[in-house]
Amino acid sequence: MWLDGIYMADSFYATYVSLFEKGNTTAWGEIALQFDLIEEHTRNHTTHLLVHGYDEAKDAVWADPVTGASPLVWNRAVGWYFMALVDTLQVYPKNLPGYARLLKYFVTLADGLARSQDTSGGWWLIMNEGYQTRKGNYLESSAAAMFAYGLLRGVRDGFLEAKYKDVGLKAYNALTRDFIRDDKNGLISFSGTVQVGSLNSNASFEYYTSIPIVENDHRGSGSFMFAAIEAELAK
Repeated sequence: MWLDGIYMADSFYATYVSLFEKGNTTAWGEIALQFDLIEEHTRNHTTHLLVHGYDEAKDAVWADPVTGASPLVWNRAVGWYFMALVDTLQVYPKNLPGYARLLKYFVTLADGLARSQDTSGGWWLIMNEGYQTRKGNYLESSAAAMFAYGLLRGVRDGFLEAKYKDVGLKAYNALTRDFIRDDKNGLISFSGTVQVGSLNSNASFEYYTSIPIVENDHRGSGSFMFAAIEAELAK
């Protein structure tokens, strides 16, 4: 399981169930289970961050022989997961037991993000402790946009304490300062987005940092638009 896949599947699964099968407790339980499995296998309970994914069979070249977890915290995977949590919490029934668990996962990750935020307002591509100064690592834009959206939306929806608004706005201001370019033709460009990241690899630091950095990739620019809406609402 990959953190990315939780956003691709479960946030949309939750939205569908909320619209068409709201009383389907089996479906709600299934949604919560996917988050539970990710938490069980990928969460670091010291940093409160999560590695990219895990292999239950422990067959992948990158899998820890005991836990099956991949070794590194890739920022965009964490961003996808953070958005999946806040979007799912918006529709998940509060009377079901899964809700309290999802809220705890979200609040705990918000704490980890606040603690790992760079002084510039952004986050490093590889977020493991000790990797910030490693040659090749860099401050990446798409995850910062995802984190800004999740933090500001979380405060607005009452999931997070007000102090996280400052963390989210600091991230948003870093995005507008460092990654937005005025193209002088009535348009802007959004830069600094890692093109892709996959566990169909050796999941090494060298792999993640070798991926091209691109402009106007929808995973970056789309997330920035989400963050921009929340930043405007937060003012």
